[in-house]
Amino acid sequence: MFFLYFCIKSMGKKVHENYITIAKAIGIILMVIGHSGCPVLLYKFIYLFHMPLFFLCSGLLFKDILNEKEAFLYLKKKIVGLYIPFVKWSLIFLVLHNIFLMIGIYNPVYGYEGGSSFYSISEMLKRLVLIVISMRGYEELLGGFWFIRSLFVSTVLITFVSLLLDNRLRYKNESMCLLFLLITIIMRRFASDIEIGRELSMGTMGATFFMMGRCIIPYVHFLKTKCVAIISGLVLLFSMIYFKEVVKMECGFNKVIPYSIAAISGSLLTLYVSSVLNNKKHAVRSALYYVGNHTLTILALHFICFRMVSFMIVMISNIDSAYVAQHPVIHGISLSGNSYWWLLYSAIGICVPLLLNNILRRIVTK
Repeated sequence: MFFLYFCIKSMGKKVHENYITIAKAIGIILMVIGHSGCPVLLYKFIYLFHMPLFFLCSGLLFKDILNEKEAFLYLKKKIVGLYIPFVKWSLIFLVLHNIFLMIGIYNPVYGYEGGSSFYSISEMLKRLVLIVISMRGYEELLGGFWFIRSLFVSTVLITFVSLLLDNRLRYKNESMCLLFLLITIIMRRFASDIEIGRELSMGTMGATFFMMGRCIIPYVHFLKTKCVAIISGLVLLFSMIYFKEVVKMECGFNKVIPYSIAAISGSLLTLYVSSVLNNKKHAVRSALYYVGNHTLTILALHFICFRMVSFMIVMISNIDSAYVAQHPVIHGISLSGNSYWWLLYSAIGICVPLLLNNILRRIVTK
């Protein structure tokens, strides 16, 4: 935790000091833990709501789009804040692909969908086009970037639907939320075998949670109460029992509604916890502010930082170095202290990206 302490002490002025920033911090921490090889029950709990939480938080910051000028400015803002960082990070990792192979971060045996091979110039160009045109073809070490693509698609859909619907419609936001939910169910029922259908349904699913965040803005003070938190916790507990297997945002059409209920409950519980922490002046709040303002950095770098722990495990356990390339963590073999490596994976996946970001910022500002 020294890395995180160093970053907090060096961060200077805080930005966006509110409960939403803390909620985003909790969400990104849960995401890293969910990727770390944590115990199954914890993994199942995290995946009930941690990614919908980010969409809902975005909706809490959303201002209604009333005309074409506002739509243009909003899309421009999202291109700068989502699309450009997506392309930037994707191109950096694409350029580094062959280097990662040479140093053992990738290898021909292990990986997300099997081993990796060297990219020729033509293969790199193909992937570059995919990244720029369709936000696909990015490296496995950026596996979490599906979220940025889905959030970008969600915001584009929301912008265009906002323009199509009459602003005088009394329950416009609620109607959009239900519309996106219905489209998600239909697409997953009839277009689940089509890749573009699956990807678009992730965007509509994200838009559902996004608009849910917008819909609850007038009631957010009530929804952050202890009573609502208790009810949300009970719903999450029931959902843990109801779902026999791990359920995620890409769930089938018949699980969309129960999953949405669980996801919204988990998000409301997180908002309550974040509002409580926001009212306390202590180091935890400061740490979460910092994490919440650097979620993209953690999203982009946590998988490659996991490889540091994998390398450590290889050295300590004296196993084949090829296991370093297992994604996202070493699994499927017996290791000493196997039950607890996820704690180190999580700590490194959160702290090292923050440390690297802090070092880079100091270099740039000199």
